[in-house]
Amino acid sequence: MTMAVLLSVGAAGLPSFARADSIVDEAKAAVAKYVGIQSEWLGPTSAPKPQAGKQIVYLSGDENIDTSHEYGVYMQEAASKIGWKVTVIDGKGSPTSWLAAFNQAIALKPDGIAIFADAASLQDPIKKARAQNIVIVGLHAAGIPGPFPDLGVFFNIQGDPRNVGKAQAEWAIADSDGKARVVVLTHNEYKIAETKSTATKTMLEKCSGCQVLEYANSPASEADQRMAQLTTSWIQRFGPPLYITSVGDNDFDFAVPVLRNGGIAPGQVKLIGADGTRSAYDRLHKGNAYQEMTVSEPVELQAYQAIDEFNRAFNDQPPSGFVQPPYLVTTSNVNKEGGEKNVFIPSNNYKEHYLSNWGVK
Repeated sequence: MTMAVLLSVGAAGLPSFARADSIVDEAKAAVAKYVGIQSEWLGPTSAPKPQAGKQIVYLSGDENIDTSHEYGVYMQEAASKIGWKVTVIDGKGSPTSWLAAFNQAIALKPDGIAIFADAASLQDPIKKARAQNIVIVGLHAAGIPGPFPDLGVFFNIQGDPRNVGKAQAEWAIADSDGKARVVVLTHNEYKIAETKSTATKTMLEKCSGCQVLEYANSPASEADQRMAQLTTSWIQRFGPPLYITSVGDNDFDFAVPVLRNGGIAPGQVKLIGADGTRSAYDRLHKGNAYQEMTVSEPVELQAYQAIDEFNRAFNDQPPSGFVQPPYLVTTSNVNKEGGEKNVFIPSNNYKEHYLSNWGVK
């Protein structure tokens, strides 16, 4: 036994390699859980009767991002089932343009506004909207899911970024057998991104054989301008083997061409994303396209949930409190749970449950 291990045993009663093995085993168990199918319905089993003719405005954070765009598409679909209308306004990817878009939404005098934008950066118009009894529902609008009365948000819908970020780290730890060298990329103009990336970093730091090489904060709206230079810099400074995690898959649309053109073998740089964009699914379907995993959001389910939360608010009921567990999509399970359509569709019959709750046949 080496002196280092002897010291570790004396200090903590457990060899450092044993603690490291425990972290790796825990990570592998978590990954095995999160790649499984999600057939159990954990959401609400009842709802108040929807009132007719409600008008909703959806502030899309950035219509160029799949997830942001598709929330609007699916909210319109869900709303149409109960005779409501959803109008989409493009927030164009920055807090300044979100502000203008939100004021435009208020001018339409809707019953509710859904926001795929950071609620903390929109407090002035949110207060104005609430003064007019306009209900605010968030999608990725705060650090964690749940009600945020202090922000004027009835309920914020999203996967729990603490679990998502931790799962990203666990995948890297498991895949590398506890030896991952990782760059953590984030977009901290979104509180959810900061929460998610912090969870990734924190989990990686518990792995004694892993290294967080850099915690990089770069604006999401500038990914097309910045990712090529950032990716090149990481390869030059750190070299492979390398893991790159991001709070969103969109970044990798611009990283992959750099890796491919630089002659980097896919197995030497592994990309770990989140959200489950169509381009991420496409990379996972192809294989050997650098991206190895994404923590996919159930966008259609969450869009239906947004309409459900509005319905509860309009009927003076509390929010449902529902949060769908994380789901890891890899090259091995990419054809399951909606993956053949390049989207995460849990096999829990969520549409039927929501429609039944609303009294729609």
